[in-house]
Amino acid sequence: MGNDVGRKFTLEGPGRLVAFCAAALIALILLIFLALEIYLATPLPARQLSRFITSTLHQEFTVAKVGLSGRSVILRGIRLHSPKGFAGPDLVAAESVTVTPKWLDLLRGRRNFELISIEKGSVDLQKNPAGAWNFSELQRILAAPKPPARPAPETVIGKLVVVNGSLSVQGEGVQGMNLKLFNLATGGSRSAQLDLVFQDPAGNAYHLGGTARPGAEAALDLSLSAPTLSLQRAAALFKLKTPEPFQKAGGSLAVAAVLAKGELRFSGALRFSDIQLPAARGSNPVAGSLSFTGTYGLAEDRADLADATLEIKNVAQLHGEGSVSGVRKEREFALLFAVDRVDLALLNAMLADKARGGLLYSGQLRCESLRVEGSASRGVESAAGVLVLEEGSLAKGGETLVSGLSGKANIARKEGGVALAGRLSAPQATGKALVDALEIPFALVLSPKLKPVRFESSKASARLMGVPATGDLSFDTARPEPISASLKIGEAKVSSLNPLLKRYGVEAGTGVLSGTLTASGKGGSDFTATAKLFLSGVSAKRGKTSAAIRDGAVTAQLGRRAGRLAASGDARLTGLTLDGKGGDARLAYRVDGTKLTLEGVQGRLGDARLAIERLSGELPPKGATGPTSLAWDLEGGALRQGELDLAGVAGRFRGQMVRSGEERWLEGKAQVSTRAVTLKGNGIGAPALQAVFSREGGKAEVSGSLLGGKVTGQAKFRPFTPDMVQFSLSLTGAAVVQAAGFLKKDAATRPTGGEVDLRASGSYAGQKGLDCRFDVKGRNLSASKDGKRALSGGSLFLSGSYASGKLSIGEGLLSPGKGVALRVRGEVARAASPGREGTLAFSLPETPVDAIVDTAINLMPQAIQEATLKGTLSGGGKLELRGGRQLLEGRVEVHGGGIDAPSQKLTISGLDGTLPVSMDFSAKTAPRPRDSREFSRGNYRRVLEELKGMSAGGNALNIDRISYGTLQLEKLALQLRASNGVMEVLPLRATLYKGAILGTGYLAMGAKAVYRADLLVNGVSLKQLCGSIPSVQGYISGKVDGVISFRGAGGGVDGTAGFVELWAREGKEEKMLVSKEFLQRLAKQKLSGFFLSRDRPYDAAEIKATLQDGDLTFNTLRIVNTNFVGVKDLNVNIAPTQNRIGLGHLLESIREAAVRGKPATGEPEQKKGAATPPPEAAPEFKWEE
Repeated sequence: MGNDVGRKFTLEGPGRLVAFCAAALIALILLIFLALEIYLATPLPARQLSRFITSTLHQEFTVAKVGLSGRSVILRGIRLHSPKGFAGPDLVAAESVTVTPKWLDLLRGRRNFELISIEKGSVDLQKNPAGAWNFSELQRILAAPKPPARPAPETVIGKLVVVNGSLSVQGEGVQGMNLKLFNLATGGSRSAQLDLVFQDPAGNAYHLGGTARPGAEAALDLSLSAPTLSLQRAAALFKLKTPEPFQKAGGSLAVAAVLAKGELRFSGALRFSDIQLPAARGSNPVAGSLSFTGTYGLAEDRADLADATLEIKNVAQLHGEGSVSGVRKEREFALLFAVDRVDLALLNAMLADKARGGLLYSGQLRCESLRVEGSASRGVESAAGVLVLEEGSLAKGGETLVSGLSGKANIARKEGGVALAGRLSAPQATGKALVDALEIPFALVLSPKLKPVRFESSKASARLMGVPATGDLSFDTARPEPISASLKIGEAKVSSLNPLLKRYGVEAGTGVLSGTLTASGKGGSDFTATAKLFLSGVSAKRGKTSAAIRDGAVTAQLGRRAGRLAASGDARLTGLTLDGKGGDARLAYRVDGTKLTLEGVQGRLGDARLAIERLSGELPPKGATGPTSLAWDLEGGALRQGELDLAGVAGRFRGQMVRSGEERWLEGKAQVSTRAVTLKGNGIGAPALQAVFSREGGKAEVSGSLLGGKVTGQAKFRPFTPDMVQFSLSLTGAAVVQAAGFLKKDAATRPTGGEVDLRASGSYAGQKGLDCRFDVKGRNLSASKDGKRALSGGSLFLSGSYASGKLSIGEGLLSPGKGVALRVRGEVARAASPGREGTLAFSLPETPVDAIVDTAINLMPQAIQEATLKGTLSGGGKLELRGGRQLLEGRVEVHGGGIDAPSQKLTISGLDGTLPVSMDFSAKTAPRPRDSREFSRGNYRRVLEELKGMSAGGNALNIDRISYGTLQLEKLALQLRASNGVMEVLPLRATLYKGAILGTGYLAMGAKAVYRADLLVNGVSLKQLCGSIPSVQGYISGKVDGVISFRGAGGGVDGTAGFVELWAREGKEEKMLVSKEFLQRLAKQKLSGFFLSRDRPYDAAEIKATLQDGDLTFNTLRIVNTNFVGVKDLNVNIAPTQNRIGLGHLLESIREAAVRGKPATGEPEQKKGAATPPPEAAPEFKWEE
């Protein structure tokens, strides 16, 4: 050993060769690794690998990049594209795949991987329109190679990781898959541990864990759990048609499966809460669970359900068990069910509203035992059991259709299928349900595939809102027309339909209805039916509108073939009454698909009559979109309203209705024409209408003749949204005389000539109503009253507006004749209703009186026609409309007025002043003035002093002189005031024969004009009075005081009542004397003697008379004198007969006194041969001396 120290070690022989080979191998490996790194850094490996896999799978495969990281191979951007014809994402994709093999084992031929990691991998399975899957071709290619002669070596993966993966089928699947699988051996040499977390599309999280061993003796022990589930999101995931019950629902899921020795044992439980079951009134929250246990033998291909229980607290409890043989092929089953109870409200959540027809179910269904046997290919071959229904009900729209429904059905095998036979019934419950007293026996046969084969219900009965109905219903697939039904409605009171009619605001009264219905066919799209409905003595009302039908009948022949509906029939109503107006109606109708035709339409209501020979057109299909052709025709239309008659009405529309989303409009043209429009048999025109429709709306034009003039008009509107119609209208040259037809036949005043022009423009809206401006012009207007010309050469002009029920007159001018112009302006709200309110002001400029009279000279009394009038008139006022009241207040001013009527012995001169006017035309009773006095002889002095001392107030009207016959009234002064429908005189003062007349009075308007006058006579000279009348000149002297009071209503003197009390006294300038001529005339004989040798004094004279119904009755008329010794030496009294005289006759006598009068002394010589006229009737006096 010591000799070796310091010696150099040198390989020789074989050792040197080994060392050299090892160095070369290491260098080669480094070179290969370096070359591999350089190779993998190029795009070439990715392209080559893509081409290789594409050629192998015959489906395009791409890899974006291949690289090394330590001992791991990383593939990035992996894409297995979907075959041609599939749109959407790739079949398989991954952001990266990392593979870490055990290289030494791999070199030894062992498939041993330390790690396989997939980042963001996705599998998307899609189906094309032809029904093929995007993986079908790949599946065929992979299954094509023949199995190898010996089994492939086992593949071992130490750890398989999937990070953020996804799996979707037709766009729906799971997301966020995170998988960890340890010790996976494809040959089953070891058990693998599985841990998988994922989310469904609804966002619910799941965990799958356990062990699994593949291979010939496969085994697994797995559990799936979801501690918290949102059933609302699950309902959206499965696209339930009724997701509303699950909005607040939650739950949990736990499922376990164990596979060992070829048998799979499974069990699970699903718990849920807060599911809302819809009910007739509101909803009910429910909770429950579904649990199940069973086994499946892989070798026998048999599944056994040991127990399955669905429990919904207080709603349902169902149990089931059974078996299925040949699960993969024949699927022969034998199942046993037991239904402790099921609340039919469960159907409200399980079925969509459309599938239920909007119905809500309730009730309890029981089945103690139901055994069902059969197979998937042959269907149900045997069934046995009993179904029992208790307290069932149906509701719709919050209203109960039927309640208390009960029934029982026996289920048995029949004719190779299943038969159900039983009865449904419901008790009579007036007012609680629309249908009661229900009895439906039935027999139903189902095929093995549970399709209806035959159904029969004979002598079924029910009451529909109190209307009894009986009938038969059957269905048999062996018949050419499987469905057949007949129904008879017995006589029932119409008032029993009130629960239904009240929805429409209608209340039925008396009357009965009955009817029949027979139908047969294949279904709702292929059937024929005949129906009849009869009414008798029916009455009803809606609000304040009442209607009645004495007899009515409606018939219908219905049919539908290939979805096309056809119907025909007629309707007849006799003894029709609407709001007291009697009438009748009848028509025939026909429906062919969408075409409706009405023929022979006849209707009468009151004095209105309607007739249509034919009306036909296309009805737009319900729910149709896009353009739909429409064509409507009206032929032979006629309408008569009172004395207005429209004849030969014809119309036509050609176009289409277009729907686009929620919008719809008409396109096309329409024409409406009339052959003649007559009023009271006189033609007044024949207007015609044309309209054009487009998406922007409709435009209509009216033209033709009306009332002898030319009418034109335009309008713009939207047919389906008639919120606004804009229009303009013009009528020129209309003959006023033709408008006389609108007046009543007995109208005293009627137009006889002239023309009118009318122009109006504006809009009409449903909420706001009419809004327009108008101008009316009239020229050469004339009218007559009671056959006499009342007006000629008149003119009219009105300019104003009407909006929201308010009538506004901006300018109005009425000229009844030359030189006269009455102006009007104002506003009236709610002008078309009885509650109108507003003010109309009018004014008359200063106008000669004779010009005013000349405009209506023929209407004036003959005295005015013959009189000479002087002066001018002017005035103004307003008509107030408030709360149903019509109050006219204003004034009339007179200047230099005078009347000279020689034929009436009437002269008025010096008329000046203001006459206030106040009239309440709406007052039912005439108002009374606030101030009143009692006029009588007892308080004569007091009232006289009050009147003399009364201060002037109000308006003054003065008249210099009034002469009527021999009566002379001078210096007449009236103080007038007017308000609240009363015109008062406070006071009246005048001079009469050196005396005075003082008084008060008023005029008021009610149903009739009411007036009253109270006058005091003070110091009137009897000498002057007798001196003015030649025939009584010098008869009597003295001063007269007295009271005159009269009142009346209406016109004329016939309704006048009152009293007169006059008495004589001695004045300073006039003594109380009575002439002997007067005494002789009273005695109707010539008297002589000491006492009649001279005028006699008297110390008392008085007249008392009453006025009633226009007759003046003298109660007292006496002249008395008592001498110095207390002896009455003169006593003249009126006789008890002939003491009455008409007031009209008295006035006529006063007027004619000056003509017929003669002097008191001497008598004119009577012409020879002249007949002595008979003496006039005069009051008789009783003479005492």
